[in-house]
Amino acid sequence: MDLTRTERRLLWVGTALAGALHLLVPGLLLSMAQLGYRWVLSVEFTPQDGARRRVRLLGVGNLIVAAILRRLLD
Repeated sequence: MDLTRTERRLLWVGTALAGALHLLVPGLLLSMAQLGYRWVLSVEFTPQDGARRRVRLLGVGNLIVAAILRRLLD
């Protein structure tokens, strides 16, 4: 798949922003998930102990992927 320079940049920047959000506001993301589950799926979602830590770990993973993408795509 051929991506333009802008598309390649948006891909790694978007991934990095997602990672930063997961690191900085895990509680907000979990609250949004609760609302989404309630409104869209009509089920209760209750984050368990350690959920914030796991969300932050996803953020670290996103930042690693963003760094790899930047190296590969630039």
